Amino acid sequence: MRLRIVIFLMALSLPCSFANSDEVSHRAAAEELLLLTEVDKRLESMYEQVEPAMEVQFTYLGAPEKLRPVLVRYTEQLVEAMKEDFAWAKLKNEYIDIYVKTYTEEELRAISEFYKSPAGKKSIEKMPQVMQESMAISQSRMPAFMKKMKKAAEEMANEIKQLKEQAEIQDEEK
Repeated sequence: MRLRIVIFLMALSLPCSFANSDEVSHRAAAEELLLLTEVDKRLESMYEQVEPAMEVQFTYLGAPEKLRPVLVRYTEQLVEAMKEDFAWAKLKNEYIDIYVKTYTEEELRAISEFYKSPAGKKSIEKMPQVMQESMAISQSRMPAFMKKMKKAAEEMANEIKQLKEQAEIQDEEK
């Protein structure tokens, strides 16, 4: 009787161990792809984007040059915060979770094979340049967009104020 129970329990645990090994393999495939595509290095390159973004904000605010030390201080603070909050060691498992949820293990392996190819390697090599130029386009458009956003927010606030006042008047008339 004990032998049957042991065999039964072992049989129940087999699918769990296969599922666990499948998950481990799936996660390993996701991690390989993340490393091949140098996501860790891309995160680090984000730090370099803080200074130009802050420069745009500094210019947008119309700050005089004599206040540049303020810009430098806040830029340094943001870079340090990014290094802490966006460190690869902190994000790695979350990124792996996303890839495991999004792709099958077979898809991850196929994508990794592409990135191991000459075209894939070239894609990885050129991606920082593509991203930097893309960010430059976005940053160059940001001041005009911020003006539109500010105008829309002001208009919305005025309309909400007017509608609230109208509602209060109607409530008083009742």
